[in-house]
Amino acid sequence: MRRGWVTFQIVLCGFYLISFFCTSVFADPFTGTLTENTTWSGDCVVEGSLEVPFGILLTIEPGTNIFMKSQASLLVRGQLMANGTPDLPIRFTHETAGIRWKQILFIEADYSRFSHCIIEYADGQGDHKDYYDDDCDPDTPFPARTYHEVITALACHIDLDGCTFQNMGSNNEGDAIAIISDDPQHPGPAQAFINNCQFLSIGQGIHTRFSHVIVENCYFTGHHGDNDDVDLYGESIPPPLIRNNVFLNPAHDDMINPTRCSAIIEGNLIAGSDDHGVVLRDKCSPVMINNIIYNCSSAGIAVQNQCDAILDNNTIFNCGRGIRFFDHTGRWGPPYCLYPGSGKATITNCIIWDCPTPLELANSPYTEDQGSHATVSYCNIEGGQAASSVSSNSTLTWGQGNIEQDPLFADSDNGDFHLKSQYGRYDPLLQQWVFDGTTSRCIDAGSPDKLDWAKELWPNGRRINMGAYGGTPQAGMSWNTSGNIANTNNDYHVDILDLYQMAEKWLQASPLLSCDLDRNGKVDSNDFAILANQWLWQQEKL
Repeated sequence: MRRGWVTFQIVLCGFYLISFFCTSVFADPFTGTLTENTTWSGDCVVEGSLEVPFGILLTIEPGTNIFMKSQASLLVRGQLMANGTPDLPIRFTHETAGIRWKQILFIEADYSRFSHCIIEYADGQGDHKDYYDDDCDPDTPFPARTYHEVITALACHIDLDGCTFQNMGSNNEGDAIAIISDDPQHPGPAQAFINNCQFLSIGQGIHTRFSHVIVENCYFTGHHGDNDDVDLYGESIPPPLIRNNVFLNPAHDDMINPTRCSAIIEGNLIAGSDDHGVVLRDKCSPVMINNIIYNCSSAGIAVQNQCDAILDNNTIFNCGRGIRFFDHTGRWGPPYCLYPGSGKATITNCIIWDCPTPLELANSPYTEDQGSHATVSYCNIEGGQAASSVSSNSTLTWGQGNIEQDPLFADSDNGDFHLKSQYGRYDPLLQQWVFDGTTSRCIDAGSPDKLDWAKELWPNGRRINMGAYGGTPQAGMSWNTSGNIANTNNDYHVDILDLYQMAEKWLQASPLLSCDLDRNGKVDSNDFAILANQWLWQQEKL
């Protein structure tokens, strides 16, 4: 009898687990409020507003299709884990053709995640300027907000990895993501890590307010409407990081726009705008490093309204202006409320080429400072100082190390801005090192004070290159063989530390590893033999 009761309990428990974690096609739509932890799989329908309350977890299995009825929405105060895979993505879509669903809104929610999801046919139509101050008075309360972005997070942390946003809003002007820390009703730190996502012919990709985001390895193309791909408003600790993304051919407008935000913008490819590539504006200190910006009609970079920027190792090509400094006077008042005045920048190790006006510094009506200001050193600028436009109240300080030499790009017509080198140039199509018949003057021509030359593969001349690949493993190689190929940590000794680095990378395959000493694309016994042959080499520190 006891055995039978135990068996019954096991069967009952198993049935409970199966019904709790495994679901099939839902006959009835979900609406209202979830009352227990829930797992979705198969095909699910959402109607009206569905809330995931505090303390409740909604898990979505790989391959699930979520069909959203007209203006349907999810409100998450608990936790949502959408666990798609590359082979079995989760799809959030409309239930029937011709309708749009509304939104997934997170309010002070637990950590939530979208992995390998397709988000499509939502509305997302609106204007993020509705979130701005309506009277430029910081002592008066902000107006209440109604967020329109399809995924919006207020005072919480969400991550997105491998997701695709497409077919959003009428005329493809729906906006994808908002990360908000200063909501009047729900203030608090918000952050997001957005990696390996695609934003395909929609409105704005990402809007933030006073929030830390990392946007990395994403692809933005063909955005519509009067919006930027990535719009960052307000400071955060740490600052936003926009790194190693591709921004191509928006239908209109700029691509990255930090306002009053000291963002770090690093290693991005930005091309094809009918306006600016990047706009840095309002009182802040953003940093741009190792970016490629080309084919932008108005300018590669705009610096406005008391922004004080650091621009280091960027390549700007075929833009109406290389870098443009001006005061956007029409936006002193609401809703932008920009500080009056133009911008300034410190520009180092950059290449500005094939731009009719490489630098344009305009006057401002702001009485405390009526000009723009730039300091340029160790840059290669076509036409040099004489080709730049400097207004009467502006200053252009022409420092040391500037040159005017053809940078010898590998293939600028096809977007390859690696510098030619007889001693080794990385070819991203072949994914190997090739050798040219000539060497760019931009190699070893960057600032001698920059220590990032150590990130360049040997031979690196112990001096950073100009341009977007300077200070990276893809930098063109130097004629100067100072140092030693086996001294991978650049401490002037070949010893156990170099051996340890090689052991960490053992059998890894990549042409950009410093431990791949024979440059054949793999760390193996051949590289160990080279290391052994150079064992205990040392050189006096320069």
